Parts: sequence; C-alpha cells; structure tokens
Amino acid sequence: MQQPGRGRAFALSEALRQLLEARQEKLAERLIDQCSSELVRQISESPIALLNARLAYLLKSRLRRRPTPGEHGMHSAAALLVGVFNVWCREGRRASVRSVLRELGRADLHALREARELDPEVVSMLHEFDARA
Repeated sequence: MQQPGRGRAFALSEALRQLLEARQEKLAERLIDQCSSELVRQISESPIALLNARLAYLLKSRLRRRPTPGEHGMHSAAALLVGVFNVWCREGRRASVRSVLRELGRADLHALREARELDPEVVSMLHEFDARA
C-alpha cells in the first residue's frame, strides 16, 4: 500500500511535470507556492522530479526563496489540484488528469470527491479509481 505522503508527492510531481511539458510554468509555480516546504522537499525527491531537470531546478529555486522554513501549508493534494484539473478539462487534457489521479492515495481521492468546485468531468473520472480506493 502506498504511503499517503508519498502518493501526494508523486501525484504533485506528476502534475508539475505535465504542467511544464504543456508550457504552463506560471500555473506550476502557483501550485508549488501553495505547498509547504516539506511537501516541496518530498516532491523534489520523487523520481519524476529527479529525472526532469527543469522541474528539479524550479523546486530547488522555490525552496531557496522560502521566507520561513518552518511554515506549514496544510493544503491537501486535492485542494491543490482542483484548479489544475479544471484547467486541464477545459483544455481537453484528460490523459493528464488521469495520470495524476493514478498517483493519488485513498484520502486524497476521497477529498477530491468532496470538492464542490471540481469540474464534473473529473468527478466522473474518479469512478475509474473507485476500485483502487
């Protein structure tokens, strides 16, 4: 079974990789800025980030410029990803949504189901992952 923190970091690193690949760097930067320093550190240690030089550089630069190293961004992965998923649905990037959903743990999938502002198309995709959760 996947550890909750690990799944969250993997899911967010996959989302960031997808955003950078789609040349949506500003959205990637906003996503990183919403994460706690600890979560950014976990993301930077994920295999996805280690294999993507652009993502690794972005994460390292964000960690260096954090004003307070002990700040606690307690956003769930679901709360962080709702806006990204909604943009991707408008752009027709359903495969990107699925690739990130695949990495999420049970708690984050459940939190997404509860998110009222989530695009209905993403809600319908969540049913594909019910058996796993």
